[in-house]
Amino acid sequence: MKLFRIAIYIFGLIPLYFGLTGIALGAAQLMGGEPFTNAMDNQFRYLSGVYIGIAAMLFYSAGDIVGRALVFRLTVLAVFIGGLGRVVSYLSVGAPPADMVAGMVLELIAPVFILWQSKVIKEA
Repeated sequence: MKLFRIAIYIFGLIPLYFGLTGIALGAAQLMGGEPFTNAMDNQFRYLSGVYIGIAAMLFYSAGDIVGRALVFRLTVLAVFIGGLGRVVSYLSVGAPPADMVAGMVLELIAPVFILWQSKVIKEA
């Protein structure tokens, strides 16, 4: 259970990092000097806040793996659905930068954590 808890805290650091940097730097960090709209920046910073919320839910659920199992599973589901959104973007407009492809892969394999959680709960 301890290894699983540590893995969840590490996994939670990813959306926390991107959420904090997204709010601080906005859409400009991805645009490479290209113009962007106020609406795009506003939406980007909002979604960066959602990343922080996802991190908070992961950290919260890691505190009680058995009692907060549903919170964890719903959070992982949200992450997975976000990954599916990235797949739609990939197929619709083309490949994003490599770090975003890596994020997509992590998001799509996130349900493996639910399987691991189930095993940890059975052993508890």
